[in-house]
Amino acid sequence: MAESQLLSVVRIWAAVAWADGVLAEPEAEGLRRLIRTADLTPDEREASARFLESQVELPETYLTTMSPEARKGVYRAACRMAVVDHSYSDTEKKLLTRLRDLLAIPQDVAHEIEADVPGMTAS
Repeated sequence: MAESQLLSVVRIWAAVAWADGVLAEPEAEGLRRLIRTADLTPDEREASARFLESQVELPETYLTTMSPEARKGVYRAACRMAVVDHSYSDTEKKLLTRLRDLLAIPQDVAHEIEADVPGMTAS
């Protein structure tokens, strides 16, 4: 069975949090809060909890069926997740570039989003 769009979004945020190979406590807490409050089924909540246990890769699902505003929201949240631990590594930058492409967000729009995220320098 295909992964729900919401579970894919949780997976994306987990992949960003794990991008540098470490899940820092601020990242873990952000994911726990998301998992607690998201409208997930019990199975999806269980699957999401496993994202806290070991490194997660970006889903290869294309989320372009979401509205442009929703895709920008996913990207904005992923950017925030990337800097929540006050560290923004090259690995995280590469992962966000890949995510931007998966979400079909134009580079200029991505730069605007990045410029609005405290602690992130637009590249």
